[in-house]
Amino acid sequence: MWLIAGIVIGATVALLWVEGFDPEWLQATGTWFGGVATVLTLLWAVRVFRTDQAHREAERQRRHEESLKSAQELEQQKIDEASRVSFEPRGGAGHGTGKNTKMTSLNLYFHNTTDRAVSVERLEFDEPLQSSAWVKTPIHLPPNDTVKLRPKVEAVPILQEELSDKPLKSYGARIVYTINGETWTRRAGEMPRRGK
Repeated sequence: MWLIAGIVIGATVALLWVEGFDPEWLQATGTWFGGVATVLTLLWAVRVFRTDQAHREAERQRRHEESLKSAQELEQQKIDEASRVSFEPRGGAGHGTGKNTKMTSLNLYFHNTTDRAVSVERLEFDEPLQSSAWVKTPIHLPPNDTVKLRPKVEAVPILQEELSDKPLKSYGARIVYTINGETWTRRAGEMPRRGK
C-alpha cells in the first residue's frame, strides 16, 4: 500500500517536472492525483474493514469455543456427580437346592457418595424378577450414605452362589433418580444416562 502511494507521488512529481508547471498540466495532474488518492483511500478503507471484521470474527469464534468448552466441562461435572450414585442388587434369602434353588428376597444397596441428597424415583427389575410387595418410592438417599432395602420377590430360579448377599448376576435392575434437579437412569454396573 505504501509502495503504491510512493509510486503515485513519485509519478506525480516526475510528471510535473517533465511537463513543467503549466496550468493545464497542473490541473490534469491534480485531477489524476486526486483520483488515484481516492482509489487508494478506498482500498485502505476496505483493508481496515476486512482486518476489523476478521478480528471480530476471530473474537466471536474464541468466545464460542470458550462457551462450548465451559458447557462441556459443566456437563462432565454433572455426569461425574451422577456417577457417584449407584446401586447393587445382591441375592437375598431363598430355598431349595441345586437346580431347584429359588430366591424369595433381594438385598438392594443404594450408594450416594455425593454431597447432595438424592431421590430414587423408580426401581425396575428385569423380567422375570419382580417384587411381591410394593417397594415404596421415592427412596431418599442422604449425602455420603448407603441405604439398604430388602424387598421380597416372587420366587425365581437362582444359582446357590448368588444367595446370602452375594452379587446378583442372573437378574438386572434399573433405577431412575434425581440429583440437583436433574433426572438420570442407571442400570447396575453401568454408567448413568440422562432422562427416564
